[in-house]
Amino acid sequence: MILEGKRKEIGAVAVLLLLLLLPNLVVACMAEELDGFVVKKMGYLAVSLASLFVPALVFKRKVYFLLEGVFCLLLAPIELASMFLNHSTTHFMMMDTLFSTNWHEAVELASSVWHFVLLFLLVLVAYFFLTIRYVRNEAFFPAKVRKWFLVLLSVLFVVGFSYFLILARTLLTSEETTLKDNLVDAKDLMVEKFRKIFPFDVYIATSEVFEHRALVREMQASLSNFSFGLQPKSDEDEEVVVLVIGETARWKNFGINGYARPTTPNLSRQKNLVPFSHLITQANLTSHSVPLILTRADALHRGQADAEKSICEAFSEAGFYTAWLSSQVLTPYQERIINTCDSSVVLDKMISKNSSYDLNLVPSFECLLSQPAPKKFILIHSMGSHFKYNERYPSDSACFQPSFDNTMDFLSASSENAEYLVNAYDNSIRYTDAFLSALIRKMEAKGGVWSMIYLSDHGENLYDDDRKLILHGTLVVSEYEAHIPFLVAYSDEYQNSYPEKVQNLTANKDKNQTSAVVFHSLLDMAGLQSDVVVDSLSIVSLDLRDLDSSYVLNGDMKPIPFDFSQLENAQRRE
Repeated sequence: MILEGKRKEIGAVAVLLLLLLLPNLVVACMAEELDGFVVKKMGYLAVSLASLFVPALVFKRKVYFLLEGVFCLLLAPIELASMFLNHSTTHFMMMDTLFSTNWHEAVELASSVWHFVLLFLLVLVAYFFLTIRYVRNEAFFPAKVRKWFLVLLSVLFVVGFSYFLILARTLLTSEETTLKDNLVDAKDLMVEKFRKIFPFDVYIATSEVFEHRALVREMQASLSNFSFGLQPKSDEDEEVVVLVIGETARWKNFGINGYARPTTPNLSRQKNLVPFSHLITQANLTSHSVPLILTRADALHRGQADAEKSICEAFSEAGFYTAWLSSQVLTPYQERIINTCDSSVVLDKMISKNSSYDLNLVPSFECLLSQPAPKKFILIHSMGSHFKYNERYPSDSACFQPSFDNTMDFLSASSENAEYLVNAYDNSIRYTDAFLSALIRKMEAKGGVWSMIYLSDHGENLYDDDRKLILHGTLVVSEYEAHIPFLVAYSDEYQNSYPEKVQNLTANKDKNQTSAVVFHSLLDMAGLQSDVVVDSLSIVSLDLRDLDSSYVLNGDMKPIPFDFSQLENAQRRE
């Protein structure tokens, strides 16, 4: 009888452990990040197993399974849903979407997948029945096994940290980087990977959602009394102003700027389009750059971005209907602004990763153009060319081959594989061309007075020279990170309404400037007369300054001097 009871307990424990580990097994099989990497799958499962058994060193067997059932198994549907919808582990946007779902939406969703809900309830009942009926409340492991387990944990940590140290030295080392910097980077990379281990990913994402929402409320309250003092335009004529903020696009790889490859076939044929030749970003990371684009702040006065409202709120004061479209993950800063807009569409909040291509924003953009409000300001924040470049466009849009694909991870980003990286990057630029052209076609079909500015938040390094820099956010701020595409498009009706502004725009296209011009230029382009607009920072004013040098915030948020002669030197090297 004792032997029979022991066998039943072993069988029950095996089933319980399999149920607890099921989400991790699904991740190992389905996660895009692990696809094609046997070593990474094994590493993920090893860390998952280690994490699963750590509480067993403290709690007795029955208590352990009861606690794991409550704090782990109950969260399994979230992880499985994220995998089947996104092929990725649970992240911030997944939890933010769940917490944004009201009761009626939750009931509707549950009723549409009732058979899965029923199956999960049956699994829960079986799990707790097996735990209560067959598992004894004794120590999970003998003392000797616990010692060996701690040794294995130590080995796993050393191996993992060594891997991330090699990764940090491969990708993040520059001429100013020290070994201490690499150790910190390795720690950050390791923590970032650990955040993707179930169930910790669910808890971390949930914590981030609440922190995010608290910060948004705090920022909104601090600006409640701020005003630009703008007055609505007296006329009721229809007018649309559009700002498109791209991602990781660099000036050099746009065909319209002289690049040898046909990366912008549509924009190159577009009438009423003015490309600027010497405009740089104010920061080489998105989180630093976007607030400077949207406000009157600059690289030397970053705090002004938090002390004032944004361009969206400025247009709202001027009587414009405001909207935000995004295929990006939102920051608290952006969420605060979105809460003030009349309308918003965020593709990542639609959960499914397959819907996050930039072109999928076009239908929503078309709907906004049909809104009854006569004056509209629409801000679009696209995914553009964010690494991994090949994930920014459908596979059938890959024009340049061979290219970086999902069988290649970060360690594959080496100077030896530069051809693959550049091909994938250029494919993403070509997809941006299709996206921007689609937006323009929708405005042309609608007709009337419209204007659009497109710029990237920052550029990208692609092993361009002997420095062998890759990606962005470096401490040195290369010309490839700083030099960004900046395009202005407008309708015939806009030219008829503002002929002098169009003339000035064309005259200014080769001046040296920074993304600080965006706020002032948009208001000036819309004919909004105010002391808020600084003529020396407006691209449609003859008083636009022609700079010799400026500052760019590096990855550490330090303002680095940037001489515009660097752009000319880069072109000569090419």
